[in-house]
Amino acid sequence: MTIHGLEGRPAAWILSRDGSGPSTRLLEVPPGWGTRLRGCFTGDVEVFVLSGRVDADGHALGVQTLWGARAGTVVSGFGSTEGASLLLFSGAPLRFMPGEGNEDQRRPAPVVAGERGWIRMPGAPSNSRQRELAPSLRGGVFWQTAAIDLNLDRWYVDEVPTEVFVLEGSWRQADRGRHGVEVVEFPKEGYFYRPAGVWHGGVSTGTATVALLLIRAGAVPSRHGDAPGEYPGGLR
Repeated sequence: MTIHGLEGRPAAWILSRDGSGPSTRLLEVPPGWGTRLRGCFTGDVEVFVLSGRVDADGHALGVQTLWGARAGTVVSGFGSTEGASLLLFSGAPLRFMPGEGNEDQRRPAPVVAGERGWIRMPGAPSNSRQRELAPSLRGGVFWQTAAIDLNLDRWYVDEVPTEVFVLEGSWRQADRGRHGVEVVEFPKEGYFYRPAGVWHGGVSTGTATVALLLIRAGAVPSRHGDAPGEYPGGLR
């Protein structure tokens, strides 16, 4: 994969993409990737660093740091001198345009996940904790969930799409569709995208050991579901 205006060709895996252009990618970028020039991206860009270091607009982004820039906002350099693994959430078409850009007083500051405190959300199991990172430029909120020996005791349905990336451990996810319950086990670096209106959870969802998840969705589930039964009318 190449991004016009950035030097180097990282290895890239498309995790999700829709017809309007936004996408989520896992990138392995080589040392020297990027640019030191001042310019802007043609689409919203959000980065979550998994390993290595990324330099963005004068900030050194270490592991589990979230950073973003709105389309057209001036950025003073972007790349990695030592190489890095990162999640790239972006609009499309995505290009870096040297010498262009506008100042943005709403520019979000980088967020280091480890500096955010853990809380227990109302209704969440006692062996799980959550911490909110920041609002997403694409809508919703980035947050993390940590769980130990967890099986959910109810079903949920959300009114917004959800993206989940497994940072540590493993995660077992159950979704309830028209043809019954489907359960998938996701190892470390596993990823899934769930459209709005899909029932998920139940005792088949959770981890037998530990799990640390990065989530882009609403801050809390929109409502609880009943025990599994007939597929709810009007939902996917």
